[in-house]
Amino acid sequence: MPDVTYVLPDSLPGTPAAREALALQVGCDIVEIGPGESVPPSLPWIQRLSSTDQHGRDLPRWYDRAWTETLSCSITDSADRAPVAVTIEPGADRNRPGDLVRAIGAIHEALLGRFEREVPVLVANRSDQVLRDGATLAEFWEYLVRRAPDLVPFAGIALDGPEFYAATRSRMVDELALLPLPSLRYLRLHTRKKRPDLSDSLPWRTVFGLVKKAPGTVLLAPAVRDPAELAPAVLFCMVNLQERAFT
Repeated sequence: MPDVTYVLPDSLPGTPAAREALALQVGCDIVEIGPGESVPPSLPWIQRLSSTDQHGRDLPRWYDRAWTETLSCSITDSADRAPVAVTIEPGADRNRPGDLVRAIGAIHEALLGRFEREVPVLVANRSDQVLRDGATLAEFWEYLVRRAPDLVPFAGIALDGPEFYAATRSRMVDELALLPLPSLRYLRLHTRKKRPDLSDSLPWRTVFGLVKKAPGTVLLAPAVRDPAELAPAVLFCMVNLQERAFT
């Protein structure tokens, strides 16, 4: 059995206490919160960052050093304890690997300065942004390893399965093979915000094969919208990681 930790996704709304209670009920040890949301009462938490333009579209400007520094200093302003990780989105093609590495460093340093704790910063893939497939994720990771090796223990990729499929379709298995296994720290999975199924077009067996080979702990977030779907989604992950069939 690989080393995994289950995350209550930010796709499930509710008060901090209610979300924590749901997490404990289904075996999630971490709670993910979106921008502007409150941290859970006691469970560890992940901060998901997203910047939006006037149309509500994601528009991170990591190429803008001043913007990056301002955002880094404002993270978790209202929190009294550090998150276990922060996830960011890569933004448009203008954001280059060097911009993303600099953003990871800035956020990491800001959190270290405030909480005196090393917080990993994970970059997600998006089908319409600069990190969209295996090739672009591998290029980013190679740049980080080569140019900022001290950040490697505090960086990683937050792989969004449906977003990866949207960008690669029939090429997904081949593109997944390009993903550097040491970079995989987080997996977000769902099928149209419902529990995944092996009958899906998305090759879940291949995805879980990567999780089983990853050298460190992988955070798994079944990003369903219906609380009733969460426990079956967690079970789906457990069964596939143990290579057992549903009965």
